[in-house]
Amino acid sequence: MEDLFLGIDAGTTKIKAVVFDSKGKELKVAHNLPHPNYSEDGLVTQNMESHWNIAAETIRTVVEASRQYGEVKAVGVTGQGDGLWLLDEDGKSVEDAILWIDGRASSYIEKWEKEKIINRSGRVVFNGSMLAFAAWMYDHRPKVMEKAKKAVFCKDWIKYCLTGNIVTDVTDLSDASLVEVNNPVYNQEHFDAFGIGAFKDLLPEISKSDEIIGKVTREAAKQTGLREGTAVVNGMIDIIASVVGNGVVKKHMGCSIVGTTLFNEILTDSLAYRQDPKYENVSVVCGINPNQWILSLGTMAGAPNLDWILKEFFTRDGVTVPFEELDALVGSVGPGAEGLIYHPYIGLGGERAPFIKPSACAQFFGLKTTHTKAHMLRAVYEGVALSMKDCYEHFPVRPDIVRLAGGGSNSEQWVQMFADNIDIPIEITCGTEIGARGVALLAAVAAGYFTDIQEAIQEMVKVKKAFYPVEKNVRIYQQNYEIYKDIYHSAWDIWDKRQQIWGNR
Repeated sequence: MEDLFLGIDAGTTKIKAVVFDSKGKELKVAHNLPHPNYSEDGLVTQNMESHWNIAAETIRTVVEASRQYGEVKAVGVTGQGDGLWLLDEDGKSVEDAILWIDGRASSYIEKWEKEKIINRSGRVVFNGSMLAFAAWMYDHRPKVMEKAKKAVFCKDWIKYCLTGNIVTDVTDLSDASLVEVNNPVYNQEHFDAFGIGAFKDLLPEISKSDEIIGKVTREAAKQTGLREGTAVVNGMIDIIASVVGNGVVKKHMGCSIVGTTLFNEILTDSLAYRQDPKYENVSVVCGINPNQWILSLGTMAGAPNLDWILKEFFTRDGVTVPFEELDALVGSVGPGAEGLIYHPYIGLGGERAPFIKPSACAQFFGLKTTHTKAHMLRAVYEGVALSMKDCYEHFPVRPDIVRLAGGGSNSEQWVQMFADNIDIPIEITCGTEIGARGVALLAAVAAGYFTDIQEAIQEMVKVKKAFYPVEKNVRIYQQNYEIYKDIYHSAWDIWDKRQQIWGNR
């Protein structure tokens, strides 16, 4: 019987639990849907107790299915970042959590941008951040904030339900603009600058990402099937979990996550670029090691663009057309989709990378009678790839290699489009649950199975396939990219006019 490690990835649209062996092989995977609540006016919330119950059910499923291989020795947790998850004095949710895709705090971003404090911490504040939601809540729901005694992140809520301990880490805090990246501790002056000085007192204790912060309680063991006393590691936000789970450990290696968002990251050991105003929209998130940072440009919507067009145009009797058929359709149209260009700003909160524009909208450009649904489908694939290119063009350094994670990495056609657009080789690592592997890897180190992160990555992360840019495709996409940029610059003020009439709809 083997020693096993559990990685929990509590995402926005899916909660996953994955059991790994010491070589990083995914032995069993279980997932469930958390069912966020979407309102017509752009609000997105999540019942916290329901979120935990679904997570517990998911964990139980995978633990029971993996008993034939061995026993889970340690647990790691990652999850969606930002948002606002509030607890009262009894450790219960004050009300439903606000998720990071909620659009209610847009006006605060515009205000802070005018005040020149939007990137004060090193991470550019966007309207889905905990900082923005806290400001909105103090202004619009002061009684709720009076009742709140702790503010946590999604992963911290899961850990609390597992262990009874409330702890967070610097990856989530820096991503949420709550600590300065070059000095990741709570600073009263920082909160005062944003007009929410009292919020500092709601934030949890900070521990290292790879520290054990508690053990599975008797009650949690009953719910999850885990052994009581199983160690739980502190963990990290999903975007950093994917960096670790993809083995991105060398300076100037890149990682892109094609999931709910399109999150692009480059590992660095220097913040010298921050002196150049040209890179003011590049965010910095703390890595799991001191003096290591992740430069990031994460869009608001990645795969949801594809989800939308499949739902609206490629379903039969409510079921999506098989992916083999979709791949054939995409392949029937050449690179560039014959001049049809799509902007993937489909999220209710507009766009945050490489530019910040809460009113930004998705759109097709160049549609002709000669274009078919296949052209539109390819244009959506390529629009997300162009968005990735747009982000990498705005980084202060260029990565030597990019490793891909998220659902988008499962389509070889799409991966090749990404490589052709960014003109950088892309590697895919073995397995599909990269974020869960990142925290399972930390759990293995914390449990003493490996001496350090480097050894764990060497054993648990393997490259499966590499994709190299095709020169003729690179040229085509570069031409479309120039038009892509011209369009969104031209639409800048028009987006604002639309929002004044229609709001976030």
